Amino acid sequence: MTLVILSKVLFSVAITKDEAFGYPGACPIWSPSTLTFLGTAQNPTSQVWFTGFNGIIGEVFYPSVDKAATVDWQFLVGDGANTWVDEEKQDTTSQVNLNNTRSLSWNITNKAKNGNYQIKKTIFTDPNRNTLIQQVTFTALRGTLDNFKLYTLYHPAIGNDGKSTTGYNTTYNGIGMLIAKNSTNGMASALASSLNFKKGMMSSGFVGHSDGWQDLKGGKIDNTMNWAYKSATNGNIAQMAMFDLSPYAKQKSVTFNLVLGFGNNETNAKKVAAETLNDNVPDMLSAYNAQWNSYTNNLNNFGGTADTQYYVAAMALKAATDKTSGAMVAGLGNPWGNSNYSICNPLGIEMQGGYHLVWPRDLYKTASALIVAGDSATASKALGWLLTTMQQPDGHFLQNAFVDGTPYWTGIQMDETAFPIILAWKLGRNDATTYTNHIKPAADYIVKNGPWTQQERWEENAGYSPGTIASEIAALVCAADIAKVNGDTTSETNYLAKADYWQGMVENWTFTASGSIGNGKYFQRIDDNGNPNDGHILNISNGGGSYDERSIVDTSFLELVRHGVKPGNNPYILSSIAAIDSTIKQTIPGKGDGWFRYNHDGYGETSTGADYTGAGIGRLWPIFTGERGHFVIASGGNADSYLATMRAFANSSYMISEQVWDLNAPSGFTPGTPTKSMTPLSWSMGEYITLLASNYTGKVMDMPEIVYQRYVSNLYKPHKDKTVDYNQASVQPGTALTIYYKGFLASSEQLKLHWGHDNWQSVADKPMLKRNDGFWETTISIPVSETALNFAFTDGNNWDNNGGSNWNETLSPVSSRR
Repeated sequence: MTLVILSKVLFSVAITKDEAFGYPGACPIWSPSTLTFLGTAQNPTSQVWFTGFNGIIGEVFYPSVDKAATVDWQFLVGDGANTWVDEEKQDTTSQVNLNNTRSLSWNITNKAKNGNYQIKKTIFTDPNRNTLIQQVTFTALRGTLDNFKLYTLYHPAIGNDGKSTTGYNTTYNGIGMLIAKNSTNGMASALASSLNFKKGMMSSGFVGHSDGWQDLKGGKIDNTMNWAYKSATNGNIAQMAMFDLSPYAKQKSVTFNLVLGFGNNETNAKKVAAETLNDNVPDMLSAYNAQWNSYTNNLNNFGGTADTQYYVAAMALKAATDKTSGAMVAGLGNPWGNSNYSICNPLGIEMQGGYHLVWPRDLYKTASALIVAGDSATASKALGWLLTTMQQPDGHFLQNAFVDGTPYWTGIQMDETAFPIILAWKLGRNDATTYTNHIKPAADYIVKNGPWTQQERWEENAGYSPGTIASEIAALVCAADIAKVNGDTTSETNYLAKADYWQGMVENWTFTASGSIGNGKYFQRIDDNGNPNDGHILNISNGGGSYDERSIVDTSFLELVRHGVKPGNNPYILSSIAAIDSTIKQTIPGKGDGWFRYNHDGYGETSTGADYTGAGIGRLWPIFTGERGHFVIASGGNADSYLATMRAFANSSYMISEQVWDLNAPSGFTPGTPTKSMTPLSWSMGEYITLLASNYTGKVMDMPEIVYQRYVSNLYKPHKDKTVDYNQASVQPGTALTIYYKGFLASSEQLKLHWGHDNWQSVADKPMLKRNDGFWETTISIPVSETALNFAFTDGNNWDNNGGSNWNETLSPVSSRR
């Protein structure tokens, strides 16, 4: 039933008291991470970042991109007779549009579900101050303004801390303000409006007890503002003020500016809020848009194929960059933030980091995307921060950290030590200081500790990961080139020898020939000990269960192609494509193909759609659609369909999420739309940029060319006129030797290399894989100290032993190259 408003505003006065009751307030939470808008000024002056969901402001970050200062900020709307109160984020339907297609300013239209009113907002930041601005028009769709009561409800969490905020109400130069400050460091916010707050109708209270929402909608509901507490000290607080609509009582609408200023203390917060409020707000919007327009105009447009999704993605990556340090965070939010915080989380995790942390892997992906887009300056500054802040004395890089370098998690992921080297090579950072202090220590760490990793890119398991090994190989080739520039030929030789050996051996460590999927031959997600046929048990995180490691697959082996380590037509890659497509691929009707991280992934919501709290069901990740598109391009194909799918996976405001719902989405959720984990994910946005560019140019644009030249352009190809072939240059002790066979057993269903050394010592059978050119191939590790290699071929029943002579190669002893 639709309510028709007839009554006028009843006179009400809140009871003014000093300190609010209910200290310290309810357990803090963050806002949902399903963002529909985000932004910041495109300059280093304004140090404020904003996000939004459900048509309202979510987490605002100040003074750095990793420090949340708010939980949310919205309107409450009531009728004049105090019979109902609406909460903007719950009781309106929201439409979000770019205010300018090349700027991160946003027009939000929130229409009441009861049809009584509408709220329009244009949201951006003051480009010259630390102030967030909302240009607001409140419209009575039924009746006039004297039929309504309008409130602003603000939930601060200054200093990335939801439990240590002090709030109070004050007047500054005649302007009513709600002040919030961190009780420890004094950082503060000041909320003010060009539409006056009603006298005596401002209140600061403790969340869940004496805050404005509880006053209007909690407990014994009377839809009336009864409390006007002057302060709430050192807790989880919220602040509310009622607007004075009386001067506009007979009008249908009122337009005003609502600002939130920030400062390192309350005085500065008040000052900037007042200055912004008294300045020319339309001019500020024009300047804000002009700065973003200037940025996007200087990006590569790839023959005009760059679309709105591309530009929003590029701006989002720029907006996820700290303006002082250059650090780039993984996302401006906390996954499932409105349930995963402190003791509210069943795991007891205090979610102060969320995704607004720096992971070297995510930074590499997003910085590489910006290089492709034409913004090498931002990538270079990010690299500088990475080298000086996250690298440890032994050469490795932290798993993740805050912008100031404080570690968050402390696992060691070898790809995260590899990626900074590759990024440095891309940016031409080959000076002596960078090499000596950063590149060489990182490369030496990889040589000493790789290819095994304590954690792979999903941060869960130890062992041999094809994706991690791909990045390690690429990093060592890049490090060798930088070593060469610096005259360090010894390191150059060592890095290349190690990279070459790993490039040849990666299948031996991670490709099973005895799997349970398809033909049983494919890359595993990870192998614990480098023997992919021993069937050891893999314990999957997030409640995923325990399985034979040979039965768990992911897409990370495609990184071997992405980094130029293997060609797209590599038989091991092609055999693995079939395995993942039959296991972790889904096609979403009307959208396209998506892939899970791996089978039995538990990182996601539950089967009912409830938030992840330590165990759940992993869903489809849009980055894998992008990665598959890059593989298609590397193989000579066209990725139009993958680009279209990534666009289809984005929400209506061009935000591409970490995960989208799969075909088994719970009731109320639509397959192919963002889940509640994180939207947008910087990595996802960057993947779209790189895929669009790669599709236009016909080559993978973030591939390190020097790696491709070494392993793909110069790949040894077996001679068509030979039945057995191999690269004579690789017939040395301590190397990985690939042997090709096309003899009379080539038509067999399976084939093995039967081999040993020094007159058939240490005999072993090595499975071979058939190539598209008719040859079979396999790679062996030649022992370091032996003098002869012996081999023949068998299909299990028949032998090709070179007419009884076998194949024998004399080895010249050399020092170990591994």
